Amino acid sequence: MKAEQIVATISHVALVVSTFLLAACGPNIYDVVELMPSPTIYAEANADPFEGVNAGNVYDRAKLFYATDRAPSGRDDPQAYYSNERGHVLRGGVARVRIDPPLDTWADIRRVTLVSDRDATYRLRLSEVQEFGVFPFSLTRYFADAPSQQEMQSAGREFAAQIDAQLARSRNKDIFIYTHGYNVDFDYSTLVSKELQHFLGYQGAFVSYNWTATPSRFAYFRDQESVLSTRRNLRSLIEYLSANTRARRIHLVGYSAGTRLAFEAAYQIALQPEPKPRLGRLILIGSDLDASFVLQALEDGLMDAVEDVTFYQSQTDSALAMSRFVFGRQRIGQTATKGTVARSIAEGLAKTDGLHIIDVTAAEAADTGNGHWYFRSSPWASSDLFISLLTDRNPGQRGLVRAPGEVVWRFPPNYPEILKSRKSVATASTLRNAQPF
Repeated sequence: MKAEQIVATISHVALVVSTFLLAACGPNIYDVVELMPSPTIYAEANADPFEGVNAGNVYDRAKLFYATDRAPSGRDDPQAYYSNERGHVLRGGVARVRIDPPLDTWADIRRVTLVSDRDATYRLRLSEVQEFGVFPFSLTRYFADAPSQQEMQSAGREFAAQIDAQLARSRNKDIFIYTHGYNVDFDYSTLVSKELQHFLGYQGAFVSYNWTATPSRFAYFRDQESVLSTRRNLRSLIEYLSANTRARRIHLVGYSAGTRLAFEAAYQIALQPEPKPRLGRLILIGSDLDASFVLQALEDGLMDAVEDVTFYQSQTDSALAMSRFVFGRQRIGQTATKGTVARSIAEGLAKTDGLHIIDVTAAEAADTGNGHWYFRSSPWASSDLFISLLTDRNPGQRGLVRAPGEVVWRFPPNYPEILKSRKSVATASTLRNAQPF
């Protein structure tokens, strides 16, 4: 190899490593989350998600459920609640979150939630975690120190009962499950779940599914394996909640590496005989999946197991650009260019009834940072996500557009004006004097 070729190769490798470090989808700080911008549907279109929430019930409505296969923290672990090691069994409970600086009244919280310009930077931190125990469907027979069947049955009943109590307080009877990306710990993924639950207006019941990701930018392949190791647990949780709660539907929202987990769980359910769990929407954001996996799942009946599948994708997602380099194939979360095999596959997918592909490239602030966490950074993208979950409207009804002959939905330049002309989320009365965090 010539000297100039060696130099070029070294430079290319250095660029790849640098890109990997910049494109990693997790944060640098793991125990705090800065509150995301207010979605456009709230800040500019004056919609209000807090239907039925008032000063007397907001504390109960704000209960955040979690399920995790992380091992409980030991004496020498820096984490307060759960470590970064696999616990193999699935545990569940309730988490509480505080906001800094504190907001003393419900009117203050509503103001911060529903305006675009805030008077301060607000950060979320975990304040309390209450575990119910190990779920009864966990694989425990291989462990000598496993809890008794009675203890596990009790934990499952308590989890299901509290979710039912949450659903009874809301007109929305759906369960929302969020699966996070890699390079995060228990605290961070729980806090992002809290954000999503809050901007959903505390409708239905929300479950943060905390799989054993690793808070390290170099743990991507390790975490990919952890995703596969927990897919049975997520599938079993969905089956358990479907059989033991009064939930109308169970929605799955996956992000980044967590899209593989949500997708795999739904795929496994699709392969099962009837009756199947009551899955609703499967929403995959910044997905690292190969399109071939999706094609196989569709052929095996994925759409018979879910009501709707949505892929959010972007041209400016540098994290997926790195993944494409590693795997050598276009990722489903990347916007495919015309004339490519990936574009042909995307067009075929989008013609499937109930399957939607949404390109967020033109959405406000979608390219923030590495362009991978647009569902939090872009008020337009978060608006579409919440409208979708709260109203079941299709992309056209939510204000998105596509050119004649196109199958991919996009955000028009006048997206805020369209939202103003179509109230897409039910409004609620002004509420005061409560603290949901």
